[in-house]
Amino acid sequence: MKAWLGSLLFLATMVIASKAVCTTEKLEIFPNLMSDDCMDADGNKHFLNIPWKKNCSWCSCDETSITCCTNATRPLSYDKDNCDEQFHPENCTYSVVDRKNPGKTCRVDSWTV
Repeated sequence: MKAWLGSLLFLATMVIASKAVCTTEKLEIFPNLMSDDCMDADGNKHFLNIPWKKNCSWCSCDETSITCCTNATRPLSYDKDNCDEQFHPENCTYSVVDRKNPGKTCRVDSWTV
């Protein structure tokens, strides 16, 4: 039941973030893993089909792969000639600041996941 609810939560997150950037890696099989486990690149074990948060992404694994999708909203439309985007990993957000005066924020017209 928990696996089913976790899968629904993961799918709901992906529907909301339908433009999310996702990466998929082939799952390596290790002899010390149970059949319902997977191991991420950092060596952490996770249950199959149960999503977990890693940095600013939601990840999930199945029998063949690990998929991670970002949940950080990124600035899309702003003055790219005079402004720079800055990523803040502590809270998974971006800000857009003036290149000459980084204390001044720039206007952002649209955002994307």
